[in-house]
Amino acid sequence: MRKLRKRLKLSKRLLLRRFEKAYAYNAKTDYIYELDEEALSFLTSLDGREVEIEEELYEYLKEEGFFGNSLPDFKEQKEFPSLRYLLVHVTYNCNLKCEHCYVERKNVFMSREVFEALARNFYEMGGLKLIVTGGEPLTHPEIFDFLREARRYPYRIVLLTNGLLIDERIARKLSKFVDEVQISLDGLEGHKMLRGVDYRVVVEKIKLLKEFVDVSVATMITKYNLEEFEKMKTLMESLDVKSWNIDFPSCSEEVVPDFDKASLISLGFGEAHEAEEGYSCGTHLASVTPKGEVTKCGFFEDAVGDVFNLEEAWSELRKKYIWRLSELKCECDFVEKCRGGCRYRALHYSGDIFGEDPVMCAIFKAR
Repeated sequence: MRKLRKRLKLSKRLLLRRFEKAYAYNAKTDYIYELDEEALSFLTSLDGREVEIEEELYEYLKEEGFFGNSLPDFKEQKEFPSLRYLLVHVTYNCNLKCEHCYVERKNVFMSREVFEALARNFYEMGGLKLIVTGGEPLTHPEIFDFLREARRYPYRIVLLTNGLLIDERIARKLSKFVDEVQISLDGLEGHKMLRGVDYRVVVEKIKLLKEFVDVSVATMITKYNLEEFEKMKTLMESLDVKSWNIDFPSCSEEVVPDFDKASLISLGFGEAHEAEEGYSCGTHLASVTPKGEVTKCGFFEDAVGDVFNLEEAWSELRKKYIWRLSELKCECDFVEKCRGGCRYRALHYSGDIFGEDPVMCAIFKAR
């Protein structure tokens, strides 16, 4: 095997982390690589001094976007499970009133002080992906100041939006700060019935955004779009979106179809980071309210702390809201695959936070 002598540094967007295991995360592409300690040690040594490297490995790492002009960005968390993803509600304000939305529309807006604290502390903990949402985040008057602040850090930034406020100027501006925009598209005619907006308007927003950033699409299965998923799949493939995330509402009975329709979730596609083995949903996720309170996700409102003490809040959240599969009241053979599904959905429908998620049970035919 031919060996090369190279002076190598790493990409600014290549994050080296030691969580439950050692990882390299390319925040630009959203790919995560599991490393052994020898590989981690080699990558953390790349500070511009000359090293010996096998030609095949060099070509592979170069192709994967590992190399650049930055010193290694290495951080670790010593308590597990690790915090990797932070869902940030910058406002509860929205320009739509969708039937299935769990957010109570309020003119509540996150302060710059809160956002700066969470952006900084999330990075210091080794966070991988900052997900900015609402309400509709683009209604926040300081949203671009927030995104500019977040872009000081190398983690991946994703914006969740209904897309209606996006034009070419906004799309171009977003491309300076975010890596990915996720747009909600809940069917064809079904989208208008649920959200009051013609789906073709949203499709045009997706096409526009794709000229500037990665675009993914989120779809909820509702009673309005059940017959539209094959056409939706064809549309998603023609739009060439990064991923298509399909889910089932966790409440809003007025739009929820029979659980046996949950199998439509399997039509989705795209890369997904694996959950931690032996744990239920949201193992590595925390959520933040506009006031800076830390919760498990947007559904669970009980605050465990705030972003000014994010590490302490995560420690408390781990104790209260991250459950091992062995704690769940799931007795089927598929629990290792479905990870118990959504704990809020289980609580909502069974009255027991350790109960069964009927959506996952329907998918795996465990009932």
